[in-house]
Amino acid sequence: MTTETPLPCHVIAGPLGVGKTTAILDYLARHAGEQRVGVLVNDFGPVGLDGAVLEADGGEGLQVTTVPGGCVCCAAAEGLVTSIQRLLTADIDRLIIEPSGMADPAQVLGLLRQIAGQSRLELRPTIALLSASEFEPQRASQMPFFRHMADAADILVLNRCDTTGPGVTEAFRQWAAGLEPPKLRVLTTEQGHLDDELFALTLPAPAPGEGSGHDHDHHRHADTDRTGALTWPKERVFDHGRLVQALARLAEEGVEGLGLTRLKGIFHTDRGWFLLQVADGELSVRETPGRRESSVEWVTAEGPLAAEAMASALAEAGPE
Repeated sequence: MTTETPLPCHVIAGPLGVGKTTAILDYLARHAGEQRVGVLVNDFGPVGLDGAVLEADGGEGLQVTTVPGGCVCCAAAEGLVTSIQRLLTADIDRLIIEPSGMADPAQVLGLLRQIAGQSRLELRPTIALLSASEFEPQRASQMPFFRHMADAADILVLNRCDTTGPGVTEAFRQWAAGLEPPKLRVLTTEQGHLDDELFALTLPAPAPGEGSGHDHDHHRHADTDRTGALTWPKERVFDHGRLVQALARLAEEGVEGLGLTRLKGIFHTDRGWFLLQVADGELSVRETPGRRESSVEWVTAEGPLAAEAMASALAEAGPE
């Protein structure tokens, strides 16, 4: 048993595009200069865009580690363990882990419990975000992926409640009240805001022989054929207006009928550097600090989207 100062560790899980990175940035903004926070990000694609966003926008006292290119409970599990071991020796006060939206958090927690039993890592209540714009009680109950998210969570949060009416939030509370075991907290929020009180909560030690969760559903969340990525040198400058139009069409129509589930890109445009994201069929655009290259990652619903098809869709937005 280690006598070192415990390192609080928080897992913030949820499907792709639900607002996990936004929630972490919101927490970091409130505590900039007060806490030294390590953030371990498991990006769904090989480029590591979520980590890049956090590094650029996370503020003072932040240490970001990225485990890209796979689910941390499958292909990237070794990278998760190695990264956590490195962070355990870093000068940080708190660790936040953002698994890929394609991961089953119960499997991630199984790995973390093993590490916690042999180190100063102190697991805190797991927070799972769901999106109000996608929530429907019957769908949430019948789809194993959503149930796995809910079952693994100690704190269940419905995010983006500003995009729906009160009927959705009430349906969410009723659905969550019927989950077993009961949750420590069931909350609704907007813009990914998580109160500080949630980060102060602790968990009792796991009971002897406690299982690691559900069987791993590779076919549901780790199908790398549904993901893709592209990069361009920073010298390629995209036309901002045409780029926004092209991605807005992708958000609405998808490509080749495959259904665009999630897209995140950082582009050098004639108006500067911008982060563009597609989630829930909507495009969001905001300025971001410059990078060494432009890059984009995506996930489709039905099958593989070749890089050539994405490049063709974006070709009108800038020179070849």
